[in-house]
Amino acid sequence: MDFTDEDIIALYLVTMTSGLAMSIAPRSPAQGHWEALKTYFQPLGEQLMELDEFLKHWNVSREELAFICDCSLTTVNHWFSQGEHRRVPSEKHKQRMSIAHHIWTTVETEPEYLQILREMYNKNRRRNS
Repeated sequence: MDFTDEDIIALYLVTMTSGLAMSIAPRSPAQGHWEALKTYFQPLGEQLMELDEFLKHWNVSREELAFICDCSLTTVNHWFSQGEHRRVPSEKHKQRMSIAHHIWTTVETEPEYLQILREMYNKNRRRNS
């Protein structure tokens, strides 16, 4: 049986608004779940993104870099300074830039129906909180 995008959205809405989502018994993740998780976490592994590489892809302010890298604006400013006060991003900062790049790239290639479902889910969460 083939489902249309409208069918999927309707099923999602019924499930989320009826409380059925809470009554479903927990299940063990299948191999496909673990593979998807490994793919998502891949940037946390060996793929660190250098600052200059990140900035080639994304036009962000220093304040936005501080948010992405979970550090102070002063730290980010040191990355751009010259001389004895110059610092380089730590491995943690490079991981966070890699994650941001991964997520932003994924969002750009995500099918429209998943974007719609995410928006609907977020609206529903705001109503329930």
